Amino acid sequence: MAKLKITFADLYTLVSNFLGFTESVPTGTDLTSIKDICARGLRQFLYPINMETNQYHEWSFLRPLYTINLVSGKWKYQLPEDFSSIITNPTYKGDENFKEMAKVSPEQIMNFRAAGVVNYAPYYFAIVSSSYDVEVGTSDEIWFYPEPDSSYPIQFFYKSDPLKPDNATDYLPGGVKSTEAIIESCLAKAEIQEDDTIGIHTQLATKFVQELIEIDSKRNNNVTLGNLYSDRNQPHTDRTDRADITVYGEEL
Repeated sequence: MAKLKITFADLYTLVSNFLGFTESVPTGTDLTSIKDICARGLRQFLYPINMETNQYHEWSFLRPLYTINLVSGKWKYQLPEDFSSIITNPTYKGDENFKEMAKVSPEQIMNFRAAGVVNYAPYYFAIVSSSYDVEVGTSDEIWFYPEPDSSYPIQFFYKSDPLKPDNATDYLPGGVKSTEAIIESCLAKAEIQEDDTIGIHTQLATKFVQELIEIDSKRNNNVTLGNLYSDRNQPHTDRTDRADITVYGEEL
């Protein structure tokens, strides 16, 4: 049985049909124009305003869980291409002996390393953006201190800025439940751009997006994390052997 989720090709073909293009599948400049309309509709869907609060709504599906397997001797790791910002501090996956890490600045990580490289399970991290490149934009890394002395799986949640779909077989963000809202958002952009009209698709896009925001908000409000640790100001490990580690004469 076919899945209900649709591909990027399904989306831009629907927009093409709405705009009255005669080709069953658009090509050339027509395809470029239709893809641009779809990208604008997707952006509008991904960053909507909640009309009840008049605030931006952050979709729960744009807060993925990410896992990194730290390896011995490696303290810099590339973050996902869709990374926007970190939400939760990294925690050690399935290991009760370590608490969540504490965030520090990249300069602090460099200062720690300048004072002497220590090999241990990291308990500090920093998010670092690379210099801007016109072809790829900026990329992000996560740095750790101390330098890992073994393999450690860690995990954290981050905010995602989804990549622009390009290939015909690319799937749309948000899963099946978001499909109709995305379609109507793209048709609304086509409606306004090509017909200079705020019509039925604009109304439907608003309706579907607001209904989805209500569902998504209720889902988020039903989750209570509580206090994961008895002392959130103590990011260090519980192991007694860390007492010998010092930086600038102070115990970390």
